[in-house]
Amino acid sequence: MRIFRNTCRAFAAACLAVAAAGAARAQPALPADLGARVAEAYARPAFDRLREAAGRMEDALRAVCQAGAGDAAPRRAAASEAFGALARAWAGVEFLRFGPLVQGNRYERLAFWPDPRGVVLRQVQEALARRDQALLAPGALAARSVALQGLPALEFVLYRDDGLLQAGAAAPDAYACGYARAVAANVSTLSAELAQAWSARGDFGVQFTSPGPSRELYRNTQEVAAETVKALSTGLQFARDVKLLPVLGASAAEARPRRAAFWRSGQSVATLDAGLAGQQALAGLLARMLPADARWSGETARDEIGRARQALADAGAPIEQAAAESPGRPALALAALILKNAKDIVDQDLAAALGVTIGFNALDGD
Repeated sequence: MRIFRNTCRAFAAACLAVAAAGAARAQPALPADLGARVAEAYARPAFDRLREAAGRMEDALRAVCQAGAGDAAPRRAAASEAFGALARAWAGVEFLRFGPLVQGNRYERLAFWPDPRGVVLRQVQEALARRDQALLAPGALAARSVALQGLPALEFVLYRDDGLLQAGAAAPDAYACGYARAVAANVSTLSAELAQAWSARGDFGVQFTSPGPSRELYRNTQEVAAETVKALSTGLQFARDVKLLPVLGASAAEARPRRAAFWRSGQSVATLDAGLAGQQALAGLLARMLPADARWSGETARDEIGRARQALADAGAPIEQAAAESPGRPALALAALILKNAKDIVDQDLAAALGVTIGFNALDGD
């Protein structure tokens, strides 16, 4: 399968067909508050965690850039911990790739990845070499290339060979500090926008939780259910086909661990697990909204995702080692197999129980 990278908007529009379950079968009796339960039990807390983690990242970088020589190490350690928490918080929402996350290119602005052509690397290196002070002005990054704005750019400036958080680094470079803080501020702004949009007072939050014939986005609960299960299905495929399989390659000799998300910061497996934890929670939440005789579909999907997470835990090594060596590689390969099974269950069983039909999507290749 050829994995290709379209824009976030094209990915979000994934050509997932949503239709009636069929004329011969009645629509399931979905709870009228399905959207409210998804928002309140998962989406809103997850986006709030992202907003809070982004704020802590700003604070940690401020401390690093103001540190004296004597207290640099603990401040760098705290900033590294903050970055890991931010990356994992992002993983917990990235599969909700609809609504506010795809408006205004927010997805790409937060995480321009995958990046097989190294656009982030090239553009950030150019920015650091040019030392353009205009780039550091409040809000300036929002009008620049998406590759300069988000978490991959921040990770590079923090964890490159002479990055701000490298243990052997000298006193923080003033321009690199300014740029890192500008990126962190941009991520914080975007995260706050997302949390507000999903909130009970946000326009999207209102439409998602209270669909109706006069609404612009969702006319009924069925459309809300379709949006939700579509995000779960495509998120599982993204985790397997884009995050995991390209790293594993066809053999240990062909493993490409540096194709993993967040490999510089050592967060590859942790962020993959954080995303799956969110999808597991969402599958379980949907299961609880189904009639008792159909609940098994969501519970089975939830349990399969849990098995994939256990396989990731069994890999037990950094991605560079696990992708190429035993026992890590077999465990990662098992996780990939289980994720395919989980997606099949979502597409064929959980979707049907919700009255949704899932068709071709942009990750299916050509």
